[in-house]
Amino acid sequence: MDPLWITYAWTDEEEGDFSYLVQELKRAGVEASYDKVALIPGRRLWEQIADRITRSPLSGWAYLLTPNSLESEPCREELAYALDRALSAKGGDFPLIGLLHGVRIEDVPPALRVRLCVSLANPAWKEEITAAVEGRPPQRTTEAQTRFVWQIHRNYRGNMTHIAVEVRPRFGTIMYWRFVVPASSTIVEWGFGPANGGALSMIKTNVVEGGSVEVEGTSCSWFGAGDALSPSISAYVVLEGQLPKFVCFGQAEEPFGGPREVEVVRP
Repeated sequence: MDPLWITYAWTDEEEGDFSYLVQELKRAGVEASYDKVALIPGRRLWEQIADRITRSPLSGWAYLLTPNSLESEPCREELAYALDRALSAKGGDFPLIGLLHGVRIEDVPPALRVRLCVSLANPAWKEEITAAVEGRPPQRTTEAQTRFVWQIHRNYRGNMTHIAVEVRPRFGTIMYWRFVVPASSTIVEWGFGPANGGALSMIKTNVVEGGSVEVEGTSCSWFGAGDALSPSISAYVVLEGQLPKFVCFGQAEEPFGGPREVEVVRP
């Protein structure tokens, strides 16, 4: 693979950030080229940069976007050189990549905002850069997703000792929902309400509680109601003190039946 030219602000190398970037790209099979290893001291800087971009074999050009580089006049000048010379000499398919490090996409220069931008906060940033210079889509690993959306709310509704476990379906609606928690848990209240930490409704229908079951060798209690849950309406169980080692959630097949096909999370 031909080298990837990288523009950066020298101040971003004071703590070794740029060297780390180059090091990790090399480990991923991308050789970086930049001013201190590719340009000859004592000669006109911009003519050498232009020559490198237009005449040297490069797999692409990347711009390390940091608060320092966005404030650097030389970096902005090099960006203008790269865009003008690269696109005219190498064509519109030549990879131009913005590397975001501590800046928002809104702060990216417009010329790069319409191009590929890679956030270095993304764990897959090396694969995204490698894919860009190789001219292919990045390989992505798809993690298995739970059927329900789970959230933990510490200091629920302003109470320092209360922790709420919130559960809602990703799609559609469900009824006859059931929580299953270790019997040793201290339950303050439970019910349903608006998603994302909302207050519980004062009314529940088809309430059932007091059931017991064993999960993973642990004695548990189950309870629930028949009020419809949806992506905007969640079920909540509010606990006192510590979270249990697991919480289960599922559905019953009938209004007062026990849980079936529960999903287990370890908060």
